[in-house]
Amino acid sequence: MQKHLIIKFILLIILVSTQTNKLFAQVRSLDSNIVFSVGEYRATIADANKINENPTVIDSTQKLPVKSYSISSQKINTGFDVAPIPAAQMVGEPLTKLYNALVKIGYGNYNTPYGELWYNNLRSKEYSYGIHLRHFSSSPFLKNNDYGFPGFSDDNIGLYGKKFLKEHTLSGNFDYTGTRVHLYGYDANLQSLTKDATLQRFNYFAGSADLASHYSNDSKLNHDVNLSYYNLADIYKASENNIKATGFVQTKIDKEFLRINGLVDYYNYKTAKDTFNDVMISLNPNFIASGEKYHASIGVTATMDKLEQTKYYFYPNVDISYNVVENIIIPYAGVNGGLHKNSFKTITNENPFVLSALSMKNTNEKYTFYGGIKGNITNAVSYNARASYSSLANMAMYVNDTKDLLANRFNVIYDDAMELNVRGEVGYQLREKIRFNLSGEYFNYKMATEMRAWYLPQVKVTLTGNYNISDKIIIKADLFYLDNQYAKTIINPETPNPTVVATQLKPLFDANLGGEYRYNKKLGFFVSINNIASVRYYRYINYPTQRFNFMLGLSYSF
Repeated sequence: MQKHLIIKFILLIILVSTQTNKLFAQVRSLDSNIVFSVGEYRATIADANKINENPTVIDSTQKLPVKSYSISSQKINTGFDVAPIPAAQMVGEPLTKLYNALVKIGYGNYNTPYGELWYNNLRSKEYSYGIHLRHFSSSPFLKNNDYGFPGFSDDNIGLYGKKFLKEHTLSGNFDYTGTRVHLYGYDANLQSLTKDATLQRFNYFAGSADLASHYSNDSKLNHDVNLSYYNLADIYKASENNIKATGFVQTKIDKEFLRINGLVDYYNYKTAKDTFNDVMISLNPNFIASGEKYHASIGVTATMDKLEQTKYYFYPNVDISYNVVENIIIPYAGVNGGLHKNSFKTITNENPFVLSALSMKNTNEKYTFYGGIKGNITNAVSYNARASYSSLANMAMYVNDTKDLLANRFNVIYDDAMELNVRGEVGYQLREKIRFNLSGEYFNYKMATEMRAWYLPQVKVTLTGNYNISDKIIIKADLFYLDNQYAKTIINPETPNPTVVATQLKPLFDANLGGEYRYNKKLGFFVSINNIASVRYYRYINYPTQRFNFMLGLSYSF
């Protein structure tokens, strides 16, 4: 411990001694002056002079001199010439060769000849015209001769023409139809009649003229006016004359359209004992609006009818649809109505076995509410489902005329009804190669007086198809089914209180198949097979149809 103290003391002495020497060395370096002064002493210190110099940086990098230069450009002539590229042009598809005429002839069992001719002008920007001739007849004898002779024939002549103007199209046509049927719906075992005794013949002459505009400017009054006339007569001195004018005008207002439809319909129906005249005038304005997703048509129909007495009717006309999902789901709904004319022509077109003297009433569709959904599932598949409910006054139906001993003709009766209709339809089309369409309908009638809706089916199903194989072979198929039809049968009609029975007709099923082979563009061969199942069904009571029948034929263009 003492050693450590002695060492620390020695080091301290050495340190003090060293610092003392440095202090005296500094004192010795200063100049010493001895100043003697008499009086008061004032010590002063001379002003110090500051060295006013800024530090500078000397850049040792040497700058290289920049030389100026220029480019002397000269064009070098080459011997290469650029060929111009011609402008692109749209090349249209080659026009298909057209022929003026097409003729089809054929023959089938039941002694059934067939012939048809079309003749038209070729392509023209100024006019179009043509003629159509057709004959189709059959002279069958039904098995066991249970019924009369059921032969029939149809002859048609049609002339038409169109003139294309700058902003209009003027068209006209003339038609003649000669129809022969036999009233074969009687028991031939009880009564033997000649063919002429049951013959019914209709002669129909018609002509019309139409003027339609096709303005490119929607704000103009686009219009279409049609004037027509026909005369229909049978061999029992019944005839009907009809003059009808229809048309519309349409214009665009802002983004919507205003369309006004008009109708003036006059017909005169004469029988051997009576005459009917009817005048129908109708006006239907509609306001049509469309958008990206919706379409709406709102209007009203006002109708005046002067048959036995003058009556006025008003019907709503509303239709609305909305595109929910890009044409896949389009719900729609609406309400409408109208007065539908029942004439000798409309009735005989549906049932040629009616009496020549009929009582005429027009069917008043008071209203029809409907709604449904439609759309396209894919580019090839479309669908439509619809339900409607209607109130009908004077709905026309057929019943056997019991005043005649044969009871082979029908009379027209009228009744009020409430009609429920549900309809579904699915279509498939793959370009021009394959096409199928399946539709089904369900009907339910609530009659005011009659027991049933006579001869009106409860279920109707139709399937049509078309298959085109390389435009060389065409296959067609048609199937249809009618179920639950009823005929009004009167038992003991001569008594004061006859009994009415609803006779159910057998379901009607028919399958037809047709094929065509095109040997070349001019010549082709065809075959048609009808009622493949060979089922005898009745469209009207005591009027059976032909069983299995077929036809072979050919077609030629020139």
